[in-house]
Amino acid sequence: MKFIAATALFTGLVAATPFGPPSFANYPGYQSYSFPSYGGVSTSAAAEGRASSTSAAAQGHASSTSAAHISTTTAASSSTTTASRTTTTTTPAYGTVTCLSSPAATNLVNQFASLLTAYNNATAEAVLATNFTDTSDSINFLGGYPLGATTFPSKAAFESGQGSQPAIGFNVLALDAIACNTVAFRWTANLGSANLVKGINVMYASNLNGTEQGWQIAKMFSEFNSAVWNIDIGGTCTLPGSSKRSIAQKPY
Repeated sequence: MKFIAATALFTGLVAATPFGPPSFANYPGYQSYSFPSYGGVSTSAAAEGRASSTSAAAQGHASSTSAAHISTTTAASSSTTTASRTTTTTTPAYGTVTCLSSPAATNLVNQFASLLTAYNNATAEAVLATNFTDTSDSINFLGGYPLGATTFPSKAAFESGQGSQPAIGFNVLALDAIACNTVAFRWTANLGSANLVKGINVMYASNLNGTEQGWQIAKMFSEFNSAVWNIDIGGTCTLPGSSKRSIAQKPY
């Protein structure tokens, strides 16, 4: 992240930016569950005994026909009442996603956090848009860059700067706002001391192909407590009208 690169240039010590680990969300596809149907069992009754007359034979035939009819009806009824069911989960059609969902926003934050806690260039290539930029006056101040300047003006600049930084502790406190293509989130960073650095980021996303998996980070704006960061990496902080003191002496 920007903070890290800036800090390293300013102090010769390692700095980093914390973006915490919610984990990535799954997007379920189509599922169907079928329940088997069960039919009845046919039975038939045969007339028994010896017919002693024409009327007795006729009566036996009628009894057999009636039993067969009842058996057939039972089987059909059983089959009808046990019809199979299907449950369907739908996902947006390819190329129709235009706004971030909550899982997609969380995934982007997690992926960006991983670049600060365990940098991987393949992840950076996948999650950062080709026109990615990162701006932070907190980092600019620590690194001696002009305030208001774009800290990392390109994807390559971020990969080069962040890729050389050691891992830091990072925890996302909350995703406070998710708009169509924008996410605001607060975080804390742990650089190895008892003093946590608090910060807030505003992230702008773009979509490669209109799918849930097509979101990338286009722009990042990040600000944090650079005084605490400076103290955590071995620097000092002189407050107006006072002598130099550490945060431990004057906790916030």
